[in-house]
Amino acid sequence: MAAATTYIADYLEQHKDEILDRWRTAAQDESAQAERLAGLDDRELLDHLPALTAALIGVLRGQEESQIEKDARDHGHQRRLDGYNVLDVLWELTIFRRVFLAVLDEASEAVADWIPVHESRTILDLLDLCARASIDQHVKETEQERDAAAWRARTLETQRQRFLSTLSHELKNQIQPILFGLQRLKDSDPTGQQLRALEMIERQTRHQSFLVEDLLDLNRREIGKIELRRTLVDLRECVRHAAETNQAEVELKSLDVRLELPGEPIYALVDRERLCQVVNNLMANAVKFTPKQGTIVWRLFQEPGWQVMSIRDNGVGIKADDLSHIFEIFFQGEMATNVQHGGLGIGLPVVKNLLELHGATIEAHSDGEGAGAEFLVRIPAPDR
Repeated sequence: MAAATTYIADYLEQHKDEILDRWRTAAQDESAQAERLAGLDDRELLDHLPALTAALIGVLRGQEESQIEKDARDHGHQRRLDGYNVLDVLWELTIFRRVFLAVLDEASEAVADWIPVHESRTILDLLDLCARASIDQHVKETEQERDAAAWRARTLETQRQRFLSTLSHELKNQIQPILFGLQRLKDSDPTGQQLRALEMIERQTRHQSFLVEDLLDLNRREIGKIELRRTLVDLRECVRHAAETNQAEVELKSLDVRLELPGEPIYALVDRERLCQVVNNLMANAVKFTPKQGTIVWRLFQEPGWQVMSIRDNGVGIKADDLSHIFEIFFQGEMATNVQHGGLGIGLPVVKNLLELHGATIEAHSDGEGAGAEFLVRIPAPDR
């Protein structure tokens, strides 16, 4: 038996280059892999297949088969770095196995089936070991990389939440003294010009306060600290409050804001402060993206089981590709040239989060750029 394996080893040694040539030819015959093969250089072909061949020859001469597993794992490692997926590696080794056996058959018919190499192992077993070890290494390293990336993502998310929370609290602590000082100045009988300047400062400061509150709400939502204090609220009050809060910006752009509200109250069991925050964000968003002398229309109506709020504008609109993303945190679509700034991309995510806490929904509609947009909010109707 030793003579037979020695003869096979010598034969393979003499035909090592032929194995590589046959591998290339066999791969070219498979159209599904032709494009990949065309991009391979000799380094990619020569870096591991000859090493696997040499390891197999060594085992046939009595060396330890552990070298086969080592070379196969090196192969799986390198192929992963080269961008191969598991199917690519399996394809490559399947062709290698086929070519190797074809060369063996030329040396001695069916030699792979009957020549034992070590105890009960045959050459077929060793070829299977090559494929198993290479793919196992590829999969193991891929999983390690995935786990490492997941750990980094969790760490970054924790750091982001901590940063947003700290930043928001620090900014909020600065805003209240500014508002207090502005009120003292307004009470000191300022001139008309001074009063207008103070009102502008107050308006911008309150806008910053809303942004800070949104940041805080994002963090509270993620750690489950938003508590709702539900009472029966007339939704008309929230709409009127939002219109008043944004009145200065409305006047600057000469916008036509229409409140098409019913004569009777539209009640919902909600946290008044939080829902007014939602409505104010939607109003501010409409004002921002509606051009000068544009129109914003608020409507309140009822559907079976729902109280519905609608805000529609004739502003810059929303691209079809952006509609499914606008409620994602920090998402900002491409800004129209007539929009001065797009904000931080947190207002609509906060709106969606707060509404979901109420069991409510929100959806956006737009026919595209320049066609305006409409946001529909549906809040569960209270039990009668």
